[in-house]
Amino acid sequence: MADASSQPGRSDGLIIGLVGFAHLMSHFYQIALAPLFPLLKAEFDVSYTALGLLVTVLYGTSGLCQAFAGILVDRYGGDRLMLFGVTTMATCVFLMGLVSSYWMLLPLVMIAAVGNSVFHPADLSILSAKIDPRRMGRAYAVHGFAGTCGYVLSPIVVFYGIASFAGWRIALMAAGLIGLFAAALIFRYRAVLRMPAGSPEATAMPGVRFYLGLILSRPLMAAFTYFALVSAAMIGIQSFSSTAFIEIYDAPLALATAGMTAYLGAAAVGNLVGGELADRYQRHAMIAGVGLFLCAVSMAAVAFVALPMTINIALFGSVGFFSGVTHASRDILVRMAAPEGATGKVFGFVYSGLDLGGALAPLLFGWLMDGGQHREVFLAGAVMYLLCVASVTQLRGGRVPVAAAGN
Repeated sequence: MADASSQPGRSDGLIIGLVGFAHLMSHFYQIALAPLFPLLKAEFDVSYTALGLLVTVLYGTSGLCQAFAGILVDRYGGDRLMLFGVTTMATCVFLMGLVSSYWMLLPLVMIAAVGNSVFHPADLSILSAKIDPRRMGRAYAVHGFAGTCGYVLSPIVVFYGIASFAGWRIALMAAGLIGLFAAALIFRYRAVLRMPAGSPEATAMPGVRFYLGLILSRPLMAAFTYFALVSAAMIGIQSFSSTAFIEIYDAPLALATAGMTAYLGAAAVGNLVGGELADRYQRHAMIAGVGLFLCAVSMAAVAFVALPMTINIALFGSVGFFSGVTHASRDILVRMAAPEGATGKVFGFVYSGLDLGGALAPLLFGWLMDGGQHREVFLAGAVMYLLCVASVTQLRGGRVPVAAAGN
């Protein structure tokens, strides 16, 4: 663990910036295809269901690979895996601009998902090992803030900035080149990111006992459940809230989509506020629990009360803000619970819940929309946030004893 003397503030700032930049690129690429779906549908004459399969393949493959990525992080270091992730995703997105059929997109999305799987275990392991503990909350906050910025910037750059006048092929190729530039920048400063060599126990291939220990650990399974639920709420609402607002209020598309804009913008601010709170106060479970409860209350108000769209947009902003506030405290709780020498494996395991929730949520929310249960879309999100409160409060106990990795 780094201390203040071994990691001066200037080095901390560079590490946080580089890791945050990599995380931004991860989120940037996760939704790079989505704004282009109408153009891809016309180009390849495929259904939206077929295009939605690309999203399921991305999150499903990433989730399956993430636990294994955690093993590689502990063995080879998060710096190498993070560079691999950025380079792989950027190369795949560049090649997507050259495909001649829909079916060529599927293997590229799958390979990009393998690259995406490394970021959470790699990024958070680097920050946990190299950043002064007094700045850890702010480090995690910048990491989350950068990821949210990636979501915001992707449609602006890929669709509005390039595809709208140069076509989707040029847009994807340009997006890929941006990522290759990011990889070159990270490679240039790789020395400051280099991870210390792990102990033989940390780098050994984990056996059945290790993962059985994770599964039987109530705090770590609670963390896995939390990530699955919070991802399902975010992905489901991000995908269907605009359509639900149109169905319920007959709102114009621009007004209906303003809710998600408010959510993402407020989430970015909330991440930074949450980082300050996490560094100033040690009541991490309370900060996360209260924030999630306020998310549930705000979303329940949208579900149960017929409100003007301006109020609904403000409530979406509050959901994003309070959700962002919880992120740094949540990550610190997971870090505190991780067994010694197994940070990468634990972050890889619990964060795979994000991809599980992202893969399954569209099925539930799409089923609600198809059944005309438009308000229930928001109610489902409120229930998921409320269940997250119960999950995150299970992380208060500190480090969890788990069987040695090599056993």
